[in-house]
Amino acid sequence: MDLMQTILWGVVALLFCMVAYFYLQQKKADYKTRALIKVIEASQELGSSATIEKVMQVVCDMVKALFKADNVAVYLLDEENPEQPVLRAKGVQSAHADTFTDFNPEVTSSTLWVVMKERKGVLFSDFKDQAQNEKALAKGTDLRSVMMSPLMFESKALGVMLVSYHQPGKYSQEVFGLYSMMANQVALAVRNVQLQLGMAALAITDSLSGLYTHGYFQDHLGKEVTKAKYANQSCALMIMDMDFFKKVNDNYGHPQGDALLKQLGGVIKSVTRPMDTVCRYGGDEFTITMPETNRISAVVVAERIRQAVEEYEFVLGSNIVHITVSGGVAAFPEDATTKKELLEKADQAMYEAKHKGRNKVCFAA
Repeated sequence: MDLMQTILWGVVALLFCMVAYFYLQQKKADYKTRALIKVIEASQELGSSATIEKVMQVVCDMVKALFKADNVAVYLLDEENPEQPVLRAKGVQSAHADTFTDFNPEVTSSTLWVVMKERKGVLFSDFKDQAQNEKALAKGTDLRSVMMSPLMFESKALGVMLVSYHQPGKYSQEVFGLYSMMANQVALAVRNVQLQLGMAALAITDSLSGLYTHGYFQDHLGKEVTKAKYANQSCALMIMDMDFFKKVNDNYGHPQGDALLKQLGGVIKSVTRPMDTVCRYGGDEFTITMPETNRISAVVVAERIRQAVEEYEFVLGSNIVHITVSGGVAAFPEDATTKKELLEKADQAMYEAKHKGRNKVCFAA
């Protein structure tokens, strides 16, 4: 081959390389554009999600498809346990779902917790070497290419998101940047739902007693009666009223009266069963809705509550006082066929207990 041919083939090779380079750059640009569109779509869909479960479903579907991942896992910090950190696997899409489980980072060391605490995402070209120090993720799972990103909202880490692929070197820094953008949208959606749930809880929680409100009671009782009707089951209601509450306010003042109501609510709540729902009906009256419970069983529960209140030592400032309550019980369908009738029968029974000397439980006749 002479010099001219060598130069010609060299030019052809150079042109081929240039075309290939620009083609690859265009493919990257197209991927980036598609990815950004996906991020925007994700933010819109996540913004319309009403529950954490819905958010997690949308996140796992979109992230797995966008990054062609084998595994997607979203961990959220348990807000109900501020004294003991627990990361809960709220969203998982994987053939090895048992790999991603809740864990206490103070007991089980994990890269996931490090990423969250340091508030900085990390890209592993091959997670195999790191895996030997990883205690939270089950062994044997083929986590090779791994991306982890904290879910940040206003400088606070709500959790951490993980994506993985079964071969090393899958994700580039550019892809990791897009993944971090997606994590920001996920954090925003999670916090939005958490705030909504918090406001919803405030709306149905009595600020004084910490129990459910009158409005919640009315709605809940209606649902329980309807459920009992169609399931051919029983449902009982107890209305409980503190005896001589006016004397407490007169003798100790309204602030101490409020303190007493709060303590009373706590006592009632501590004695009732997990299946029962305690609400503050109004003033010094409380209700206990008891699903799948007939009249006899409801009276047993009501008597247990009455006795617990009678024996409890309530603290009012520097004073220890004893109080009693009167209660009325009615059951569906034994005593009533509608929510309205059930409420009326329980109320009548409560007033009967008052008229018979208080500190009693009466039931609908």
